[in-house]
Amino acid sequence: MAHSYNEIPDTIRTKRFFPLGRHLWRIFKDLGWDYLGSNIGEAINLISYDLVKIRLNEAIMTAKSTIEGKIKHPEITIADTLFPPGGSIRADLSQGAMKLYYGESVDCTYAGIRDDNQEICIMLNGHLEDGIPVDWWLVGQDDELLDRRHIKLGYKLRNIPKKTKSLTQMGFRFIDILRDVRNERTPQWSTSAYQSSVAWGTGAWNLGFEFSSYEAIAGLYDGIAAKTYGLPDQWYSYVPWPPIVQTAIYSGRRKFILFSVGLMSESRLYFQHVEPEWIEVTKRNYPEIWDVGIVKQWETMGVPFPIQSIDCQLPNYKKDKIYTDEEFDWNFPPGPWITLDMFHTDFDDLFKGYYFNINHETNPEEVKDIRPFIISTGIGRNTEIINLPT
Repeated sequence: MAHSYNEIPDTIRTKRFFPLGRHLWRIFKDLGWDYLGSNIGEAINLISYDLVKIRLNEAIMTAKSTIEGKIKHPEITIADTLFPPGGSIRADLSQGAMKLYYGESVDCTYAGIRDDNQEICIMLNGHLEDGIPVDWWLVGQDDELLDRRHIKLGYKLRNIPKKTKSLTQMGFRFIDILRDVRNERTPQWSTSAYQSSVAWGTGAWNLGFEFSSYEAIAGLYDGIAAKTYGLPDQWYSYVPWPPIVQTAIYSGRRKFILFSVGLMSESRLYFQHVEPEWIEVTKRNYPEIWDVGIVKQWETMGVPFPIQSIDCQLPNYKKDKIYTDEEFDWNFPPGPWITLDMFHTDFDDLFKGYYFNINHETNPEEVKDIRPFIISTGIGRNTEIINLPT
């Protein structure tokens, strides 16, 4: 059964954003609002410290090993990032890119907001020193930290989203509270810069189904630039914006993608890795989401090549008719996509992470077998070199 846009309650502040997420929209069409809405709270509670620490601790250890010269080929090793959590970057580019984006010494707290009740559901804070990730903490939706109040407004931290009109305003109000938390917890960094990144849960969740680094960056741009598409606000935002990111945003979707992937991976395509622990939790608790979001993605579509990602045309969200008729098709340039049969491997092997000698100049028609294009697999200190690029 294909579910309809009208099933989403009008009380959901992000209703018009649903078709902006390519994966969110197709999962919604298959499973519907009753399923998604009834499982939001429980799903958030599964994001535990033990699951998050796997990736974030590896980000810190890989950065440390790179600085110490213990990574044999950092130029073809992909590392996890602390900023943003869940991101990926080539190990040798990490320190320079992080300093360029965020500065010498900075805290950033990433806040996720539930779409159903407009409350903070998760906060993850990270600290960078000289572009190197050194510390992080995580709180969930039941943590007492979220009961701290804004000194001027009196709002509880958890309730600020429902009392605030825009993500930008939310971010500044978060910082008013969280800067004091930082200074109490780590007084040695009390003079460091402070940023907040605010995201609606649906926006962050949509990105979690992207394998391609190009598609992830494209999705990031779409959420940031949502107002230019005619949507009422952003889907996610930084407060304040790193100047270089703000400049890149103003350059448009295509240039933003090329600029970002150039900094993160020298424009080469990377497929996101997924830890076995995350796979197990998702399969066990939400087999329907695993089937629709992941399995059907590979069975029925595959993943776009970089040139297709950067030249994709999105629906015109400014037109009400688009919503009335549910004409939410994303128009990708013609040509084959990357599919499982190109790997000549088992489905389970797709999740270990791949760094390819493929970029936006690669002609999709010329790639029949993906194996010769694989530079390395794995992540960070557990990287396996397959083909050294020439």
